[in-house]
Amino acid sequence: MQIRSTARYKAGKGWKLLACSLVLSGFPLVANAQILPQTGLKSSKQVKVPKVDVPGKRESGGTRGPGEVCISGKVALLALVLPKTNIGFTTAAYPQFFWYAPSNKAQQVRFSLYKVDRKLQKLQFPPQEPPIYQKIFKPIPQSGINSFRLPKDEKIDPLAINQDYLWSVSIICNLQDTSPSSRITSYGWVRRVPLDPQIAKKLPQLSQRDRLPIYGQAGLWFNFITTLADLRACNVGDRNLLTQWQRTLTQVNLEYISQEKLLGVQKPQNCPQGKDRPSVSQTENVKKIIDRLRSLRNKRNGN
Repeated sequence: MQIRSTARYKAGKGWKLLACSLVLSGFPLVANAQILPQTGLKSSKQVKVPKVDVPGKRESGGTRGPGEVCISGKVALLALVLPKTNIGFTTAAYPQFFWYAPSNKAQQVRFSLYKVDRKLQKLQFPPQEPPIYQKIFKPIPQSGINSFRLPKDEKIDPLAINQDYLWSVSIICNLQDTSPSSRITSYGWVRRVPLDPQIAKKLPQLSQRDRLPIYGQAGLWFNFITTLADLRACNVGDRNLLTQWQRTLTQVNLEYISQEKLLGVQKPQNCPQGKDRPSVSQTENVKKIIDRLRSLRNKRNGN
């Protein structure tokens, strides 16, 4: 793996040069500081969206009916984090779903998953078939991005490969009012696809950040957006990840929610280490170089 070795050498050399320049220039040093190089993407196209356009309602609309008085704010609508084609691909058997919820005084938020035939000429919502899974949440009053991962331990079968599933999120203003005006709903689709064997070989060797362009080129929307959200949750102050998130949502015409906080996104138990973050060994080496150069600088100033 000569390519990876060369990349690792260049990365280590870069950190050493950075340390030298900081010390020799007299720049104040902070022992525990983490310096992240700028790695913003040149292209605004983050994910290759497959040309599959299906009926759906990604956004609830900007107008409110008489019963929809429980939502408010500058962006008073419910939006699924999906391409404008209303469908996203994934290789996950239990994918994670994302949506934007506005400021609200709702009584309940409801996630539903249906197994229906999307090839029907006219889609009725809600479908005649009952949901194969449903989850009820306590609403978060503040506006922001929420998420939910299908659980593996609640007797729900993994998503079938090449099967389209309808998923929806509903903000229920009044549980006693069953009229449509009291419920704001958005719905779209998810399709699980097989993982390309060549990609499957590459992934174990790559960091989470390195996987992003692989997922993007393969058109795996849910893999991409989930990985990016995990990286953001683990690296809250990383401006590069925030920029990439904003570019991704802007690409699919969701720029109006691209700066919203990840309110309902849980931090992973094992945070992925990004390729831009120095390893422990690199950090120790840099600290040794800094100490040595600081000593040389002090001797020079003393003379």
